[in-house]
Amino acid sequence: MADPMLQGQYPSRGLYQALAVAAMCVHEQPNMRPVIADVVTALTYLASQKYDPNAETGQRSRYPSASPPRTRRGGKNQS
Repeated sequence: MADPMLQGQYPSRGLYQALAVAAMCVHEQPNMRPVIADVVTALTYLASQKYDPNAETGQRSRYPSASPPRTRRGGKNQS
């Protein structure tokens, strides 16, 4: 899913988190999709993270540890 021109020089955790945001945006049930403000907040946060290739050790997680809150169109948070 990452650009091959990056030659693996990107935070894998950040990629997984961005993919999790994308997956929520295409949820089968439209009312379960995040509102755009939450998507922007999540992606802004991911883009602000500094990449330190030396910090990526063997602790790569298969799943993101955090994702933006799911909100219904009516504004109520989902758990």
